[in-house]
Amino acid sequence: MAGAAFNPTDLAWLQLAAPMTEQALRLAELVTVRATSPELRELAAAVTADDGAELTRLHALLVRAGADQARPHEGHDMPGMTTATEYAAAQQESGAAFDRTVSTYLREYLEQSVRLADSENAAGRDLTTRELAADIRRSRGAELARLAP
Repeated sequence: MAGAAFNPTDLAWLQLAAPMTEQALRLAELVTVRATSPELRELAAAVTADDGAELTRLHALLVRAGADQARPHEGHDMPGMTTATEYAAAQQESGAAFDRTVSTYLREYLEQSVRLADSENAAGRDLTTRELAADIRRSRGAELARLAP
């Protein structure tokens, strides 16, 4: 039976992590072409590659859980999710102001991703979902360490 191995924590985490990652990838793509800081561009490229691969795994788990069409958090104004308004504001900025703005948004995303992955690992039931959360915790933690204070 699809979804039998998943508990409510697994489902909630998957349904939050997927749109949060999708929004961050959209922002990272903008950063790779607009940032003035080479370090920020490199970080955005890493986010695009690493988090993009993790998004594929998130989507596969949503399908396996039978929740691939359920998007309860999409578009919400929540910690770690870059809203459409924030994204539009970032598009209007340039130079150092752009770098500062997107750095703030990326930091919020990475910090919240780590917190949520820790919660999934503490209370989730599905082993594959918890393994992905552990991978995300490691990769996002490493990305966060690369982000200048």
